[in-house]
Amino acid sequence: MLEKFVIIITLLYSTVTFGYEDTKIREIIISEVLSHEGDKLVKTQKELSKYGIRNFLLIEYNKKFNKNYEIKSLTEDQAREIAEHLLTEYRLNEIKHSYSQMMIFDIFFNGGYNAGAVITQRALKRYKPLENIVVDGVLGSKTIAVINSVQDHEKFIDLITEERINYYKSLTSWELYGKGWEKRILSYRTKLKEMAMVDINNRI
Repeated sequence: MLEKFVIIITLLYSTVTFGYEDTKIREIIISEVLSHEGDKLVKTQKELSKYGIRNFLLIEYNKKFNKNYEIKSLTEDQAREIAEHLLTEYRLNEIKHSYSQMMIFDIFFNGGYNAGAVITQRALKRYKPLENIVVDGVLGSKTIAVINSVQDHEKFIDLITEERINYYKSLTSWELYGKGWEKRILSYRTKLKEMAMVDINNRI
């Protein structure tokens, strides 16, 4: 596992050192997030999804960009295309530190926009209790600015992990999907804390 993240760290450092485009960072983040999703068509209580792309998001994407993608035949390349759109649509590309961007994007991608913003804002309120952070489920400029002011990344990773688990435990579907969700969440905490320890100079 550590070897994989040494590779990611190397690629991210290369982006800074050699001036690669930001799209390279997005590709790495999207690849990591999608690696936790399956290529099988999944039917939940509400809708179908594939590669973590829920059908209502696919419909919205088709309308916005005049596409005709179908959830049952969705390809990995199409899923990556939609994921990249969501990352920028949610303004997560404005988060300066790549590991924070990756962590928060996984929350948004797996739990949805509102849940992602609420979980992030709750963690930020605990990290910076003196900041006037409103938990409104909207990732606006102020929330992003506070994320970008984080200095103790290990502490923030722990806080957002705790808030994410607490949020998911409040859902009625926790009993059915909880073990898988918790495994995914804790794996991100381990991996991202490794990244934070390597990034001692805040270069990513």
